[in-house]
Amino acid sequence: MEKEAEKLTPMMVQYRQIKEQHQQSILFFRLGDFYEMFEEDAVEVSRLLNLTLTKRNGQPMCGIPYHAAKVYIKRLLEAGKKIAICEQTELPDGTRQLAKREVVQVVTPATVVEEDFLQADRDSFVLSLSFQKQGFSISYADITSGQFFLRLVDKDNRYAMLLSVLQQVNPREILVNEDDYFLHQDFQALMDGHPAMVTKLPSWHFSISEGYQRLCNQIGSASLKAFGLEAKDPMLSSAGALLWYLRETAKTSLNQIEGYTVVPESQFLHIDEASRKSLELLTNLADGSEKYTLYASINATLTSMGARQLKQWIASPLTDIAKITFRQRWVTLLYEDRGELARVRSHLKQVLDLQRLSSRLAMHRHVPKDLVGISQTIRSFFNLADGRYQELLGDGLQEETLTALAVVARRIADGIADDHQGPFEEGKIIVSGFDAELDELRAVKGGGKAILDAYLDKIRGETGITTLRLSSNKILGHYIEVSKAQADRVPATFYRKQTLVNAERFTSDELIACEQKILASSYEAEKRERQVYETLVEEVMNLQQSLLSISRFLSDLDCLQSFASTAVTHSYCKPVFTDEDVLEFEGGRHPVVEQHLGAGQFVANDLVIGSTGKRFCLITGPNMAGKSTFLRQTALLVLLSQIGSYVPAAKARLGIVDKLYCRVGASDNLARGESTFLVEMQEAAHILRTASRNSLVIVDELGRGTSTQDGMSIAYAVMQQLLQMQAKTLFATHYHELARIDTSAIQLLTLQVSEQGGQVRFLRRVVEGIANSSYGLNVARMAGIGRDVLTHARTFQKQHFAEYDFISVQPDLFSAINEDSPQHIYYDESEQEALHRLRSFSIEQSSPLEALLFLKGLQEMLQAK
Repeated sequence: MEKEAEKLTPMMVQYRQIKEQHQQSILFFRLGDFYEMFEEDAVEVSRLLNLTLTKRNGQPMCGIPYHAAKVYIKRLLEAGKKIAICEQTELPDGTRQLAKREVVQVVTPATVVEEDFLQADRDSFVLSLSFQKQGFSISYADITSGQFFLRLVDKDNRYAMLLSVLQQVNPREILVNEDDYFLHQDFQALMDGHPAMVTKLPSWHFSISEGYQRLCNQIGSASLKAFGLEAKDPMLSSAGALLWYLRETAKTSLNQIEGYTVVPESQFLHIDEASRKSLELLTNLADGSEKYTLYASINATLTSMGARQLKQWIASPLTDIAKITFRQRWVTLLYEDRGELARVRSHLKQVLDLQRLSSRLAMHRHVPKDLVGISQTIRSFFNLADGRYQELLGDGLQEETLTALAVVARRIADGIADDHQGPFEEGKIIVSGFDAELDELRAVKGGGKAILDAYLDKIRGETGITTLRLSSNKILGHYIEVSKAQADRVPATFYRKQTLVNAERFTSDELIACEQKILASSYEAEKRERQVYETLVEEVMNLQQSLLSISRFLSDLDCLQSFASTAVTHSYCKPVFTDEDVLEFEGGRHPVVEQHLGAGQFVANDLVIGSTGKRFCLITGPNMAGKSTFLRQTALLVLLSQIGSYVPAAKARLGIVDKLYCRVGASDNLARGESTFLVEMQEAAHILRTASRNSLVIVDELGRGTSTQDGMSIAYAVMQQLLQMQAKTLFATHYHELARIDTSAIQLLTLQVSEQGGQVRFLRRVVEGIANSSYGLNVARMAGIGRDVLTHARTFQKQHFAEYDFISVQPDLFSAINEDSPQHIYYDESEQEALHRLRSFSIEQSSPLEALLFLKGLQEMLQAK
């Protein structure tokens, strides 16, 4: 190793020393106009980016132009890599031949602030978590907006609460305590299977006491009592590690983080991971995009801030009636005043992403156009926020602050060129007429010819040498040239600079002064322009908290007008909240399905679940009749109501739902080693373990992943448990036998079907009753199954199963059965005919001979079969 070290150049020694400190990152090592990668990094990057791999002193090497680095960084981030940017911070001088270099930023998927790397309508959260006795300490922050949240959630064997939070927050990066990661193998498997980048940190970063001090230092406070945090709060474990990581990667100030939000778990409607996926709130199950999601169906936002806020609201429905109705009031104002709604939408179209613009300013990663965007947004805010919105705006902005905001917005509009797109360039940022000193320096710089011409006229007059001329070159600079014949008339105060064959060249103290003034004016003009620009930046940064208040107001208002716009466009109604534990929807519609059908094609349905009586709805019905749509529709109507939105219904009345479960469909999870049926049973167990009377439970086709006997038994037992719990329940099943139990506490619902001429038509209407068939063969025909296959299926069905007929009397399948009791019997067509003849034969009106002949006929018919 020592011999190998002796062969390394000083630069490679420097590279390895820096790389040692950033082993989890790809090191972009600045060499002149390139970022170079060496050794393992070079091999990996050349493969990922399809770059040419070369060698330098025997070491693998590849590089990219520094001016094109963003393109390559983005591709590496998409590949799940971190990049440590190592810059030359001091150039070599006479005593040092090696430039000083250091890492100025670590770029990770969730710690970038440049818009090239960000999705405008998606939050960029980094989430930190650690195991605590009280549960999981979870914190997450978005440095592009300054949001910082802390939570404490319960632990359970399946990590259900943790998975729910991960699905809700959708972080781009997760920080874990490496001790937790390696100690708990099931937790390790969970993290390894998550799509976000997972970064393991040493356990000491998760110290509660260190976390408390870090959070205090960040906001310059002696305590955190204002945020409801005590010095030994377990939430500080994850929060301290998160704040350390953000500082370590950003390598700059995080002034945009000016406070913390502690999230009580009771504040939100609890929705588990499986239910969130099943309801397709933000992404669909088909391709993971936003198409055909609840978000897409109600998104009429006009700003990227509003789009991100809307996603947060959808992911976190409220359980506080006061907060819900507060949102409703603003939606109603805009819904009823269409002129005001149009005015608000018009002004919001001029609003830029103030959250991210101000965060880039706070982190000193801004460009001049960011200031222009801030000015434009402030002016739109003043045009928009009249007196009626004071309550929505809150008390964060005083009159003095509003005046300061108006002044700085006007100064930016007057002072900065709004057509410049790139970084700071001398002469292109501050407009003429804004700063007198800068204008004067620019006049000197641009007017150098006029100064020299004036000086030339002056010395011609003083010397009388009319042929005297003034010129310059790169070697001599400016000089005065006269012919040999006129050289003796040059004043003694001039200095000879050069002798030519036919002329002499001179300079003077005054000419030197003019020249220096001209040369200095360019530097001074650039210096003054940057000074004026930085002054404007400082003025904006002093209003950071006010800008965040404005951004919150604008994003909230954008969401509220989105609700109103959607309600106007699609005829939504205002849900009424009550203290009663009820769920009543008249003419309810599915918000997503409705918009993708033709106008008037969606069939609306009612649902009434009272505070007493039949709170369990058993829904039977054919395949393709619309059961799953009705189930999901009910869940989405509740969710929309509890985010403060209007809902697609004629009328809606409900009490607050504390937990929402939607076990509709199931799939395996091979990464966690779980089969489809196991996942289904785990979800059912979670519901039974955590649901309450105030919960809404939606279950579709429970028990279909095993034998009919096992599945039906499980479905029956779960059904009985839910009946005892009295949770509001919609339970859809193809086990029609379940409708034969005691239904005194059950609403029996089914989907209407029309049968005419052998053709089946699904009417999509929910009515009271029980389905008499699942119509599986009809659906198979619709799907394109061949006639031969269907014929064989029909024959097999007739041979082995009796068609369910709930009109006829059948034994109660779930009554007490002893070993001698007859089990459920299926009759084929001939046997059914024999039974029919036997029931209709009149013994009283028949002679013994007639009865004997009748019996013989039945026997022959059955023997012929």
